[in-house]
Amino acid sequence: MKLAWPIELVSTGVCLPDRVVLNDHLAETVDTSDEWIVQRTGISQRRWSAEGQSTLALATDASREALKAADATPQDLDAIVVATITPEHPLPATATLLQAELGCGWIPAYDMAAACSGFVWALLNACQHVVCGMAERVLVVGAECLTTITDMQDRATCILFGDAAGAVVLRKTDDPDKGILAARWGADGDRGRLIMIPAGGSKHPASHTTIDERMHYMKMAGREVYKFAVTQMEEVIRETCADAGVSIDDVKLIVPHQSNLRIIESACKRAGLSMERVLVNIDRYGNTSAASVPVALHEALQSGRCAPGDLVLLVAFGAGLTWGSALLRI
Repeated sequence: MKLAWPIELVSTGVCLPDRVVLNDHLAETVDTSDEWIVQRTGISQRRWSAEGQSTLALATDASREALKAADATPQDLDAIVVATITPEHPLPATATLLQAELGCGWIPAYDMAAACSGFVWALLNACQHVVCGMAERVLVVGAECLTTITDMQDRATCILFGDAAGAVVLRKTDDPDKGILAARWGADGDRGRLIMIPAGGSKHPASHTTIDERMHYMKMAGREVYKFAVTQMEEVIRETCADAGVSIDDVKLIVPHQSNLRIIESACKRAGLSMERVLVNIDRYGNTSAASVPVALHEALQSGRCAPGDLVLLVAFGAGLTWGSALLRI
């Protein structure tokens, strides 16, 4: 969809747990090795939260960093949107707890559950509030404690995931050289069962059976997800650029969801993109779901991989199955 949203990303912030978990640590509990993991995923290490370091704690630290960088206070915010599949509690929304933790006024605060696409969806949602005049400054957060829903006995999934949070403060701008030029989002519910947590909802409430059968952990059909992700990521990159009327060659940097390095490499090869134009940090952090795009965007800005005036494309896919993109003029 072609857009002309005068949106400025004022600042970013991240929170990365101190605990670094290497592949060799996982090899102590499941049948795997550093070589096996790196070959299949590109991951060498990931961050795991410390005991008591919840999704809210990560979100709060990332948000405070973003507010400080924006030279703003919590009272300057008009809304908060948190993307997460590992909320602090099933009820209420983690965003409302974040509102209280930061000391904001009684501003609207809500969660968005689109898994790994969550931050991009939350960003687009927040931008709509700004564009239509319902808010001037919005805090958008992607925060996950995926270790709380990862089965550490399942080699197919436990090697992938880590914990992190990333936050962005955005507002309307009068600068014609900044904004969102195009965006895409969608979902294929027929593939919803490819990545899911079977129990804990209304269909299978918690019981001795669901706990014994480890149904409260994430299950993933890796091969099917891989094939879908490669194809969909390439298509979304091409379609978003076409919507904006720009060439893929005009895009300075691609910031993808850090799902699996082999997925990113395959999709970019199909799109004719050199990996030199792609931000990759999955080797250090693993897959952090909704946190991966804002963490990667923060690194891109802090390291100088992109600068004012550059075109930056955010792209993600995740459980649902969902996908989303946003082409930004930084």
